[in-house]
Amino acid sequence: MNSEQLIKSLLKQGESDQLEFKQVVRKDAIGKSICGFLNHEGGQVVIGISDDKKVIGITDAENWEKELNQYLNTTIIPEAPVMVSVEQVGGKQVLLLKVWAGSKQPYIFDGSIYFRRGQSTVKATSQEISDLIHNRQIDELHWERQMALGVELEDLDINEIQKTIDRSINESKLDESKKNPIDFLSHFGLFQNGHFTNAAVVLFAKNPARFIPQTRVRVAFLEKGKTADEFVDDKILDGNLFKNILNVQDFFEKHLRTTRKFSEKEWERQDDYVVPMSALREAVMNALVHRDYSFPSASMAVIIYSDRIEVFNSGKSPLKAAELKKSHLSLPVNPDIAHMVFLRGYIEKIGRGTIKIMNACKAAGLKVPKWTTTETSVKLAFPLNVKLGGATDGAHDGAFDDSLNSKLDGAIDGAIDGAIDGATKATKGKLSVLLQAIVNNEGKRIPDYKETTKLGSERTMERYVEQLREAGFIEFKGSAAQTGGYFITEKMKKIIRS
Repeated sequence: MNSEQLIKSLLKQGESDQLEFKQVVRKDAIGKSICGFLNHEGGQVVIGISDDKKVIGITDAENWEKELNQYLNTTIIPEAPVMVSVEQVGGKQVLLLKVWAGSKQPYIFDGSIYFRRGQSTVKATSQEISDLIHNRQIDELHWERQMALGVELEDLDINEIQKTIDRSINESKLDESKKNPIDFLSHFGLFQNGHFTNAAVVLFAKNPARFIPQTRVRVAFLEKGKTADEFVDDKILDGNLFKNILNVQDFFEKHLRTTRKFSEKEWERQDDYVVPMSALREAVMNALVHRDYSFPSASMAVIIYSDRIEVFNSGKSPLKAAELKKSHLSLPVNPDIAHMVFLRGYIEKIGRGTIKIMNACKAAGLKVPKWTTTETSVKLAFPLNVKLGGATDGAHDGAFDDSLNSKLDGAIDGAIDGAIDGATKATKGKLSVLLQAIVNNEGKRIPDYKETTKLGSERTMERYVEQLREAGFIEFKGSAAQTGGYFITEKMKKIIRS
C-alpha cells in the first residue's frame, strides 16, 4: 500500500474516534486533536482534505512537517511520540499525523486535558480525567515500568544513552536541561524512586541478560532445513536492544547472498540481499519492540533456513495476521521501549512497518511474507527465491549466480593488479574492496563508502578514490560536491562485461 492508497483508504473510512480530516494547518486545533487521541485510543489526522472529503492538498508541506513536529513535541505534556509525514496523493501533498494511545495519560495541551468523544475533540470531564488517572496507575504496574533491582548506572551503556539524548535534542527538540543521563531517564520514566526500570535495562544495559535473562536473542543459520543434524552457525546475542539491532544485521550480512540485476537497455544495477535488508530490519525491529519480555520463558529467534527466513517472538499480537498486512494504529506492548526506539529514529511511520516489509518484498519479486499469530507468539516467515547453500529455485531473471559473482570479483581484482603500479598487496586489496562497493552501489559520496567499507579515515578514502580515478575506473558526476557521486566509467564497464 503506497501513500495514495493509504490516504484513499482513510477517506473511505470517514471520520471517527480515531480519525479526523482538516483542510488547513491550524496548530492549536491540531494540538487539541492529538491530545485527545493520546488520552483515548490513539488516532490519525489528515491535513489537506476538504469538508466533502476531497484531497485539496497544502502548500509548503515539508516546512509544516518540521514545524508541527517541533510544536507538538513542546506543547503536549508529557512528551509523546507523534509521527508527522508528508504523503503524495494525485500530485498534491497532504500531511498525516499519527499517535499511539498515550502510555502516560492524562496528556495536557495548552493547560487543558482533551478527550476524544466520537468524531469530536472535547475537554475531558472530571469523570474522564479520574478514569485516565486510574488507568495510568494500572499501567504503572506494567512489567516494563517495574523496578529492576540491583542495577546501577555503571551497568548501563552511557554511550547508547547519549546517542538517544543527542538525537532527541536535535530532532525532537528535547529541553537541553535533560542532557544528563539520569535526568533524561527520569524524564521518560526509566529511572524512578532511585531505581532503573526493566525497560531501561532492555534498552541500555551493557549486559541486560544478567538481570533479565529473557532479553537474549537467538540467531541461527541452517543450510539444509529442519532435518539437518546441526546448524552451521548458532549463537545467542545478549546485548541491549540497540546493540542487538546491529548484531542481527551483521548476522544477515554474514550469511545471506546478494542478488545483482542488470537492465538490458542501460547500465543500471539493483543490488540487495536475497530478502531486502530494509524488510529484515523492520521485521527484527518489530519483534524486539513488541515482544513480551515479562515471562522468564519468553524468547526471540531469527533463523535462516535454506528456503526461508523466520523471525519469531513471544507475545500475543493485538492484531490478527490479516490485519497486520494493512495500515493500522500500532498498539505497543512496551510503550516506554517503543518511545525510546522512536526517539532514536528506528520507527519512522507508526503503523506502517508491516506495509514497508510487504512493499520491499514485492519490489524484489519475492513472495508475500507470512505472519502466523497464536495466543503466545508471532512468527514472520520470508520465503526465498534462492536456495541458500544450494541451487537457485525461481531466482530473478538476470541475477548473477555464484560463479558470475566470482568472475566479477576476479575482474575487479585483475583490473586493480593491472592498472595500479607501486601499491602494496594490502593496498590493492583495499582498492578492490572500494571499487567493488562503488560497482555495487553507484552514485554515493566518499562518506557513504567510508561507512560501508570501513577502510579507514576520510582522508585515506580520498586517497583511494583518487587512485581509482587516475586508473580510469571511476568518475565523479554531479554539479556540486554535496549532490553528486561516484560512478564506474565505460572502461570499467567493458572490463566487467568481458
